[in-house]
Amino acid sequence: MPSQPSPDTTKIKQLCAEGYQAYDLADYSGALRLFYQAWLLVPKPQTEWVEAGWVLTAIGDAYFKSKQFPQAIEALRSALHCPDIDDNPFVELRLGQALLDQGQAQQARKHLQSCFNKVGRSIFEQEAPRYLNEIAELINT
Repeated sequence: MPSQPSPDTTKIKQLCAEGYQAYDLADYSGALRLFYQAWLLVPKPQTEWVEAGWVLTAIGDAYFKSKQFPQAIEALRSALHCPDIDDNPFVELRLGQALLDQGQAQQARKHLQSCFNKVGRSIFEQEAPRYLNEIAELINT
């Protein structure tokens, strides 16, 4: 554990919850403001804290939903360097989707297939069919 003071997990969770309320209303810029407020509460170096993974995932997801794919890719790739996030299928899904929508199909397939291998078809059910179709020849269905 880093020697710096611990992050204010309660405040970070509160800001993220408020951010997701805005997100649920499709107010992605409002959500991002709140997620970035939470980010500022994570001590440096941020990637040493599990809370950073939560916040970066939220930031990446909000950027994805607002079709800001380069920013989504940056946030989600950074999230993968945080504790307890490297095996998160949702991060793999969103990163694969953002990469595909950015025209980086080869990298996208790697992440989408990794997501599928972790949790199967169910995570793709609420998503546009093109994401699962992109890896159809790579998976045994």
